[in-house]
Amino acid sequence: MRQPVYLIDLAAYKPPNENKANMDVAIAEFTKKYSPESMDFQTRVIAKSGLSRYETYLPHSINPSYCGLSPITDLKAAEEECRMTTIGALTDLLAKTGLAASDIDILVTTCSIYCPTPSIGSMLVNTFRMRSDVQSYSLGGMGCSNGVVGMSLVRDLLQAHPNANVVFVTTEVTSNVFYPGQDRARQVTNLLFRMGAAAVLFSNNASWGSRIKYRLRHSERVHIGASDAAYSAIHYSPDEEGINGVYLGKDVVTEASRALGRVIRNIGPKVLSKVELLRYAHNAATRWVGRKLGSVKIPEYVPTFSGSLDHFLIHAGGAKVLDGLGDALRLTVSDLEASRAVLFDYGNVSSSSTWYTLGYVESVRGVKRGDRVMQIGVGSGIKCGVNIWQATRDISDVHRAWEHRVAPERAAAAAAKTAAKPPRRFVDTSGRWSSSLALAFVALLLALLMGVCLVLDEAQGDISARIARVAGGANTSQLLEELSGHWEAGCALGGGLRDTLAGVLASMGSGMQPVGSWHAGVAAATAPAMASEL
Repeated sequence: MRQPVYLIDLAAYKPPNENKANMDVAIAEFTKKYSPESMDFQTRVIAKSGLSRYETYLPHSINPSYCGLSPITDLKAAEEECRMTTIGALTDLLAKTGLAASDIDILVTTCSIYCPTPSIGSMLVNTFRMRSDVQSYSLGGMGCSNGVVGMSLVRDLLQAHPNANVVFVTTEVTSNVFYPGQDRARQVTNLLFRMGAAAVLFSNNASWGSRIKYRLRHSERVHIGASDAAYSAIHYSPDEEGINGVYLGKDVVTEASRALGRVIRNIGPKVLSKVELLRYAHNAATRWVGRKLGSVKIPEYVPTFSGSLDHFLIHAGGAKVLDGLGDALRLTVSDLEASRAVLFDYGNVSSSSTWYTLGYVESVRGVKRGDRVMQIGVGSGIKCGVNIWQATRDISDVHRAWEHRVAPERAAAAAAKTAAKPPRRFVDTSGRWSSSLALAFVALLLALLMGVCLVLDEAQGDISARIARVAGGANTSQLLEELSGHWEAGCALGGGLRDTLAGVLASMGSGMQPVGSWHAGVAAATAPAMASEL
């Protein structure tokens, strides 16, 4: 039986205000270094990027307001940024959910270019003192899409591990990928990418109950890296002068749209309305007839997803990326509102962008029970993934990353509510059924053993009286004492059965199912007495 995949909650990291990047300061500093032609290019990119000139965030190491024309791009700066964002996001998630670090069974992290040793996952395990048996997976080199594509790994892990809590931490470290060279294709990343991280809690444990927000309904991914054009569209490499940077080719949007088209063909029949499916089928039939008759070529019908789904979480890679993906899905301005807000306030935060978008949707627009949410990620490779989530309850959380976008009184009310009633501590109740079954089995075994005693014991009245006294309210230790005394006096079974019962009751007390062969233990204990009676 397939395990459900539940999204319990998420936290999108909001850096301190001191990390805000002022593009006016950046342009003033860059003018001292770059040629007029280069500055004209960079200024036009900033103007059309869709990013705020003052609201996005950068670490001090590459923030022009702090470093000027001397960015620090070494591994120490990268580690400091990574610790700030990932630890901040995971701390917020644990506080929101009442989950302890010791409750995390599986930890998955993703960061495309910064892949240290020990890994980011190991850093978090050490910082939060997680259990020694926690499973940690650190993903690298998978680009902006991995916040969505990585869900396939989370899903598969939950299929293999019942009653597990999985935390997925997404980030992209900007310090070590800052490009100080003259290649325009690599300068674009400096102008679009910003610091950020998200931590998301998934589970298949029904113990979360009414706190579950979403259930994963569908998940699709494609990888068109077999194409040279797709493979080379985005890559981290040196320029002609040997300076490393992230290269963004002019055909990124084209290749991304091609990958999206393939994954949409897979997911479309599962989520489109019946009306849209009929329109598409009619168009396909008409085009087929047209080809057979050699008549005028009929364009392919592009279905609109806007009327079939309720919310859209589109990777905010840049204004052009959003325009291209929006056109491919025939989305409305309202459908793209949340993604454009992420781009404006936080910039391209890579694999975390769709999780920031979900935070915006919950905080600003709200989600109703039954709403379906489409999450789309596109990144280097080219890889593209689509997840469909369905809300299990009404959601109107105010995330810290989006408090500035909601009415002050609503943000204050949400904060006061959280302070007055902190999140309940997570309690795993998934093992209660198995414990109950074990308890019932023990009770049945004891009943059978007492039946044997009644047959073998000459003083049946005495044992009946003892059982009556125990049933009337005696505790477990008294039951063990009574049965042990009876066996010694009446059944001559000796210490063998007493040890067996003690093991059973000890297993019950520890809340675990008894280990070993019950039948073998009982047979070994009762065989001598049965043989003597026969």
